[in-house]
Amino acid sequence: MNDTRILLAVSTSRYSQHLVDVAMSEAERLSSSGAVAIDVLYILEEEDLQHISKRVGDQGFLGLSTTADVMSTLGAEHHRMALLRIDEVKAAAEPKGFAVSVSEVTGRFVECVLEQAGNTHYETILITRADRPFVSRILFGSEADRVARMVKKEGLGHVIIDEDE
Repeated sequence: MNDTRILLAVSTSRYSQHLVDVAMSEAERLSSSGAVAIDVLYILEEEDLQHISKRVGDQGFLGLSTTADVMSTLGAEHHRMALLRIDEVKAAAEPKGFAVSVSEVTGRFVECVLEQAGNTHYETILITRADRPFVSRILFGSEADRVARMVKKEGLGHVIIDEDE
């Protein structure tokens, strides 16, 4: 018998503490039907960091060296926080007997989540929104909503979008 699988997608801009709690609650709920495994997909969104770097360089007055230092520090801090959340998932899952595997990929959030969901059957896919104002999401769309629509359309599982940043 196969484990029930949960996909927990975190990235350099999506790694809320609350999402870890949601993942454990969902795993406990699903464990009544048997073993549960949590696949953590960590997406390094280098393109987004490069976009921010370009905007800072174009609009800022920091100078090339300072801009590079700021962007390097920002990238390192995002990476550190995402890895911290992954460690929290492992620590919370271990005493409950949930298997955890971690995959690290580089790319765009939507495409990476959809590719992973297409390769493995997941009962639940957990994501959080990027920290953007509501008006921005309305005007320009939301990658979290895009993932949810595509997963539903393709029949790839049930998406839970964590709203707590």
